[in-house]
Amino acid sequence: MSGARHPSTTAAQAALDNVGAELRNRVLPWLQTREGLASAGMAAVVLWILWAPVSAPLLTALLCAAFAVVIVSLGARLWEARTAPPAPSFSLTADVARSGVIQRDRNAGFWRDQRGFLWDRRVWFAATGCPPCRLRPQTYRLLRAWTEESDLPVFIVRRRGRQCWWWRSAFYWESGDYSPQELRTLLLMLDRDDLQGLAWELTLHPAKPVPEAVKQAVFQRDGGRCLVCGSGDLIQYTHVVPLSRGGSNEPHNVYLVCSGCNRGQTETGAPGPVGS
Repeated sequence: MSGARHPSTTAAQAALDNVGAELRNRVLPWLQTREGLASAGMAAVVLWILWAPVSAPLLTALLCAAFAVVIVSLGARLWEARTAPPAPSFSLTADVARSGVIQRDRNAGFWRDQRGFLWDRRVWFAATGCPPCRLRPQTYRLLRAWTEESDLPVFIVRRRGRQCWWWRSAFYWESGDYSPQELRTLLLMLDRDDLQGLAWELTLHPAKPVPEAVKQAVFQRDGGRCLVCGSGDLIQYTHVVPLSRGGSNEPHNVYLVCSGCNRGQTETGAPGPVGS
């Protein structure tokens, strides 16, 4: 009998773990924003008014509280849309990077403003071919910490087939889906103006970007989140078996990983996601 209960117990535990992971990765970061705090505060006020002084049924009070969250969230989205910074002309270029290309981007950079919802402080990044994208302040602080503690390039964002990186106080883009270690080797050549060596390296080991169709399939399969820690920030595509070791760009060999976990795997030699 105990053996019969074991599968259901395991399934229930897995379901609870999934709920806990969703709370940690989605709800808790949202509650740390001004939108989340305002939504939670408004929901609590509505729930208390309807349930205590008005004595409304609990279900009605909960539904009204949920409606209050929706209203605040819609207001926050409208506020953010109306206060978003204009896109610089260089960020709107329609050029598509060629495979294996790597180049320094002198247009790229971060900036801050305080025009967010309820005058929240925001951090933005834009680059050539990359319209302004917003980063959470804690994400920006994490990126800065990584650049100071290691000589590995730091992944920022992927837009229009290009990956934008931060390395030694400069910004670069590439279109080869390189790992941090691979990119560092190429950037060292570029930093030394060894263009002939860089061209030779790219000829000997041409980049094989993950096809867009595969990326879309992997993104849907992995739920748009890192398979190692569950984060939805700074997401990259990487390989279980690296291309340099005979791996392929087939979906079964590609998975999502955040920049932090990808750096950790590069430094420790971890082979891939948990359970791979």
